Amino acid sequence: MLLEGSGYQTTLLDSHPTGVVDELLEGAHLLILTPRVDQGVREAFVGAMDKRVPQKAEMPVIALHTALEEDMPEKEGVQSVLWPCETKDLVERIEAALSVQAASSAPTSQARRG
Repeated sequence: MLLEGSGYQTTLLDSHPTGVVDELLEGAHLLILTPRVDQGVREAFVGAMDKRVPQKAEMPVIALHTALEEDMPEKEGVQSVLWPCETKDLVERIEAALSVQAASSAPTSQARRG
Protein backbone atom coordinates (compact mmCIF):
# COMPACT_ATOMS: atom_id res chain seq x y z
CA MET A 1 0.00 0.00 0.00
CA LEU A 2 2.96 2.31 0.60
CA LEU A 3 3.84 2.00 -3.07
CA GLU A 4 0.49 3.35 -4.19
CA GLY A 5 1.49 6.64 -2.56
CA SER A 6 4.52 6.64 -4.87
CA GLY A 7 2.38 6.29 -7.99
CA TYR A 8 2.38 2.52 -8.43
CA GLN A 9 -0.69 0.42 -8.98
CA THR A 10 -0.50 -2.60 -6.69
CA THR A 11 -2.40 -5.85 -6.46
CA LEU A 12 -2.15 -7.88 -3.30
CA LEU A 13 -2.13 -11.64 -3.70
CA ASP A 14 -2.94 -14.09 -0.95
CA SER A 15 0.09 -15.44 0.93
CA HIS A 16 -0.76 -18.89 -0.47
CA PRO A 17 -1.99 -17.94 -3.95
CA THR A 18 -4.19 -20.31 -5.84
CA GLY A 19 -4.67 -20.21 -9.55
CA VAL A 20 -2.44 -20.10 -12.57
CA VAL A 21 0.59 -17.92 -11.84
CA ASP A 22 0.57 -16.25 -15.24
CA GLU A 23 -3.08 -15.31 -14.83
CA LEU A 24 -2.43 -13.90 -11.34
CA LEU A 25 0.37 -11.75 -12.81
CA GLU A 26 -1.65 -10.53 -15.80
CA GLY A 27 -0.77 -6.87 -16.42
CA ALA A 28 2.02 -6.86 -13.83
CA HIS A 29 5.51 -5.56 -14.55
CA LEU A 30 7.18 -6.59 -11.30
CA LEU A 31 6.57 -9.10 -8.51
CA ILE A 32 7.37 -8.21 -4.90
CA LEU A 33 7.37 -11.10 -2.46
CA THR A 34 6.70 -10.01 1.11
CA PRO A 35 8.33 -11.57 4.17
CA ARG A 36 5.08 -13.24 5.22
CA VAL A 37 5.14 -15.49 2.15
CA ASP A 38 6.55 -18.91 3.03
CA GLN A 39 9.92 -19.73 1.39
CA GLY A 40 8.47 -22.83 -0.29
CA VAL A 41 5.59 -20.81 -1.72
CA ARG A 42 8.05 -18.16 -2.96
CA GLU A 43 10.16 -20.75 -4.76
CA ALA A 44 7.15 -22.52 -6.28
CA PHE A 45 5.60 -19.24 -7.43
CA VAL A 46 8.81 -17.96 -9.05
CA GLY A 47 9.48 -21.38 -10.58
CA ALA A 48 6.03 -21.47 -12.17
CA MET A 49 6.32 -18.00 -13.71
CA ASP A 50 7.63 -19.18 -17.07
CA LYS A 51 5.58 -22.33 -17.61
CA ARG A 52 2.93 -20.93 -19.98
CA VAL A 53 3.98 -17.40 -20.90
CA PRO A 54 7.75 -17.04 -21.43
CA GLN A 55 7.54 -13.24 -21.02
CA LYS A 56 6.67 -13.77 -17.35
CA ALA A 57 10.03 -15.50 -16.86
CA GLU A 58 11.67 -12.15 -17.62
CA MET A 59 9.61 -10.29 -15.00
CA PRO A 60 11.79 -8.80 -12.26
CA VAL A 61 11.22 -10.19 -8.78
CA ILE A 62 12.08 -8.46 -5.50
CA ALA A 63 11.94 -10.62 -2.38
CA LEU A 64 11.62 -8.64 0.84
CA HIS A 65 13.08 -10.34 3.90
CA THR A 66 13.56 -9.46 7.53
CA ALA A 67 16.82 -9.54 9.45
CA LEU A 68 15.39 -12.46 11.44
CA GLU A 69 15.07 -14.65 8.36
CA GLU A 70 17.95 -16.77 7.23
CA ASP A 71 20.05 -15.38 4.44
CA MET A 72 17.92 -15.88 1.41
CA PRO A 73 19.74 -17.44 -1.50
CA GLU A 74 19.90 -15.14 -4.49
CA LYS A 75 18.27 -16.74 -7.48
CA GLU A 76 18.74 -15.49 -10.97
CA GLY A 77 16.29 -12.66 -11.55
CA VAL A 78 15.35 -12.37 -7.86
CA GLN A 79 16.69 -9.44 -5.87
CA SER A 80 16.73 -9.70 -2.11
CA VAL A 81 15.88 -6.51 -0.16
CA LEU A 82 16.02 -6.15 3.61
CA TRP A 83 12.64 -5.23 5.08
CA PRO A 84 11.61 -2.90 6.57
CA CYS A 85 13.28 -0.22 4.53
CA GLU A 86 12.39 3.33 3.60
CA THR A 87 9.85 3.63 0.82
CA LYS A 88 12.23 5.76 -1.25
CA ASP A 89 14.86 2.99 -1.08
CA LEU A 90 12.35 0.38 -2.20
CA VAL A 91 11.16 2.66 -5.02
CA GLU A 92 14.78 3.06 -6.17
CA ARG A 93 15.20 -0.74 -6.25
CA ILE A 94 11.93 -1.11 -8.17
CA GLU A 95 12.92 1.54 -10.72
CA ALA A 96 16.33 -0.08 -11.19
CA ALA A 97 14.75 -3.52 -11.71
CA LEU A 98 12.20 -2.15 -14.18
CA SER A 99 14.84 -0.23 -16.15
CA VAL A 100 17.04 -3.33 -16.44
CA GLN A 101 14.03 -5.36 -17.56
CA ALA A 102 13.01 -2.69 -20.10
CA ALA A 103 16.54 -2.52 -21.49
CA SER A 104 16.76 -6.30 -21.86
CA SER A 105 13.39 -6.58 -23.59
CA ALA A 106 13.83 -3.60 -25.91
CA PRO A 107 14.00 -4.60 -29.55
CA THR A 108 17.37 -4.20 -31.14
CA SER A 109 17.94 -3.24 -34.71
CA GLN A 110 20.92 -3.61 -36.92
CA ALA A 111 21.73 -1.23 -39.71
CA ARG A 112 22.59 -2.87 -42.98
CA ARG A 113 24.71 -1.28 -45.59
CA GLY A 114 23.63 -1.99 -49.04
